[in-house]
Amino acid sequence: METKHRELREAVERIALVDAHAHNLVALDSSFPFLRCFSEAEGEALDLAPHSLSFKRSLRDLAEIYKCKPSLSSVESHRRSCGLPSIGLKCFEAANISVLFIDDGIKFDKMHNWEQHNSFVPAVGRILRIEYMAETILNEIVGLKSIAAYRSGLQIDTEVSWRAAEEGLLADLSSGRPVRIKNKSFIDYLFSCSLEVAVSFGLPMQIHTGFGDKDLDLRLCNPLHLRGVLEDKRFAKCRLVLLHASYPFSKEASYLASVYPQVYLDFGLAVPKLSTQGMISSVKELLELAPIKKVMFSTDGYAFPEAFYLGAKRAREVVFSVLSNACDDGDLTILEAVEAVEDIFRQNALQLYNMNGVIGSISCKYFGPSKRTPRIAPSDDIVFVRIMWVDTSGQHRCRVIPAKRFYEVVKNNGVGLTVVSMGMTSFIDAPADGTNLTAVGEIRLIPDLSTKYTIPWARHEEIVLGDMQLQPGQAWEYCPRDSLRRVAKILKDEFNLVVNAGFENEFYLLKNVIRDGKQEWAPFDLTPYCSSSAFDSLSSILQEVNFSLQSLEISVEQLHAESGKGQFEIALGHKASTLAADHLVFTREVIRAVARKHGLLATFVPKYYLDEIGSGSHVHLSLWKDGKNVFMGSESSKTEHGMSEIGEKFMAGVFHHLPSILAFICPLPNSYDRLQPNTLSGAYHCWGKENKEAPMRTSCPPGVSSGYVSNFELKSFDGCANPHIGLSAIIAAGIDGLRRNLALPKPTESNPTDHGSELKRLPKELQESIEALAGDQILKDLIGDKLVTAVIAVRQAEVNYYKKNKDAYKQLIHRY
Repeated sequence: METKHRELREAVERIALVDAHAHNLVALDSSFPFLRCFSEAEGEALDLAPHSLSFKRSLRDLAEIYKCKPSLSSVESHRRSCGLPSIGLKCFEAANISVLFIDDGIKFDKMHNWEQHNSFVPAVGRILRIEYMAETILNEIVGLKSIAAYRSGLQIDTEVSWRAAEEGLLADLSSGRPVRIKNKSFIDYLFSCSLEVAVSFGLPMQIHTGFGDKDLDLRLCNPLHLRGVLEDKRFAKCRLVLLHASYPFSKEASYLASVYPQVYLDFGLAVPKLSTQGMISSVKELLELAPIKKVMFSTDGYAFPEAFYLGAKRAREVVFSVLSNACDDGDLTILEAVEAVEDIFRQNALQLYNMNGVIGSISCKYFGPSKRTPRIAPSDDIVFVRIMWVDTSGQHRCRVIPAKRFYEVVKNNGVGLTVVSMGMTSFIDAPADGTNLTAVGEIRLIPDLSTKYTIPWARHEEIVLGDMQLQPGQAWEYCPRDSLRRVAKILKDEFNLVVNAGFENEFYLLKNVIRDGKQEWAPFDLTPYCSSSAFDSLSSILQEVNFSLQSLEISVEQLHAESGKGQFEIALGHKASTLAADHLVFTREVIRAVARKHGLLATFVPKYYLDEIGSGSHVHLSLWKDGKNVFMGSESSKTEHGMSEIGEKFMAGVFHHLPSILAFICPLPNSYDRLQPNTLSGAYHCWGKENKEAPMRTSCPPGVSSGYVSNFELKSFDGCANPHIGLSAIIAAGIDGLRRNLALPKPTESNPTDHGSELKRLPKELQESIEALAGDQILKDLIGDKLVTAVIAVRQAEVNYYKKNKDAYKQLIHRY
């Protein structure tokens, strides 16, 4: 790939797709043949599917993400062993589809209803097939249902009489049950009435054009036959979407979209069913005359998650090919091509289907991870790939692989990593006593390609987070990311809940100065909280940080100067727990790297200056079900504290286990120098409503109705904690609260220090947290005894070392 197309390639790879036309999934044991994932053929013709170009190509693609042999039997075996929830998540995450419009008018054996697809994508909309609606109503007379498709051609007579339609309906009814609509007069009348309804309610109308259904007369599927509809003034404002790229009539469709303002184009089915050159030619023909704002993507996927993945994967490749050639030909600039990517894959559909307001709403914006389609081949300008992990002590580490070897070998098989990597401390790269991790033994560090990005500050390198596995596909008990996934799965399986988390990153910026002939690290400035002059002096650096985070798809909600000298804060948007932890890792990397580039040192150490305010990594937490925030109370479920009943139980579990949780989220003795009274860090075991002196507080941001709360903040979390292990502990505690129906004590409404002995102090030092965790069997069982044992041993080593070396904490700025 040429360097000049890199920005376009990255835009194509990272965009979250809006799939504007698709159909329902089916159960794995459905009688619907899996071969239909690769071909539109039916019956005996389906047996020839394995000999088509698209079949062979698609099989290789599926083998790539399933890490199995590229054979139909291997792929089917993998599907059966994993189950639909697993393969569904894998395919939809790899496809990075954020919105799905389902036409459930085609009926399959053991079909999922359209709402069930919410478990795979953040937002789902329904497309109503008018012939199916009519058949359903008619068949309800005897309790039967059937299917229908456009069978009478596109020469729609918009002037067909009611009497002719009635006679056509009677003819269809006399053909037996279940009713199967095929009479042209009745279809034309139904179609015309539906257009009137669509105009009244401002709804677009999708129309099958070109190839697709077996019983279509392709000669009658040329969209030019729609001229009568397009010229009818009654329907001039009804937006018509021509599906399937109108293949093989793509040029005709492009012409119609250029002449008629109400015509839009959708290239699903043509991509991925055609050959590579066929797909490129079809999309190119659509764009020859049609405005880019009127062309959109869909997978036309159905029945199998693989169909959605293959459609999304091929669409990205085809659109990149067409747009990069347009750039080479001078038709588009790179910036115009990047804008076209956003329009074709997302914005055109959101605007056409009136979904911009919905997708931007709180009910689906933060539902879950948004995964990109990973690059599976090396780019010419990428030299190295960094595989990162965060160890038990919270330190960021990486292995660096030359790009050629990464893409040929390591992306599938990973790299070897000594087991002692999860037993190291903040002060020495050696195993702590009691971790049961020694220099003997090795695991595999497997890159999670969905987390791979070009490094913003090192454009010839990529970065990817690694999973620790005994062998590819088998998780290691000590893997932090797998620990978080496991407890998150328990919460989802038992309570159908997802935890969203948003982190506030506080850090100090230090500059190197010479004093008395010695180098020292001094604060970047001496300004107070939210100082405008502090922001002015650092604006260009913070702009670079923000741009870098954007390129990693990390949203920043706000940033400002903090109370400490040279201290700043960057608050991130909230995401599903695993993605939030991943984003926190990348955010720390960005802040440190950009500061280093400008000759500064950024540190997340909790209390570098013992006489200054400390730095935390406060986390805001909420509970989500089916894309909605269910931590917040509602009319049907609201406690006296403004949260829902399940919200209180979850929060009560976290409150109950907080002394133990501190061993995960306040991992150093220096962490407890920060947790002091009257420092807004939370020193007492209490909670409050908007009480920033409490370690836990409920929050009511702007836009939330009075009396309700949308999330709770845990202030104790600091920047030296492993975010995946820390969130594992929090979710595990919340699960216990839900299982045991725990309740919160009365909130503390004033400064906790005013309550004297009524309130207990949280652990004043790390040793107390270790002892609390050692006796917490519930957290051990949920997180895993081996990982908790390692955490306790590493923390004990930290206590022992820093107790003997009082000033050693000053060296932590080079590790955190």
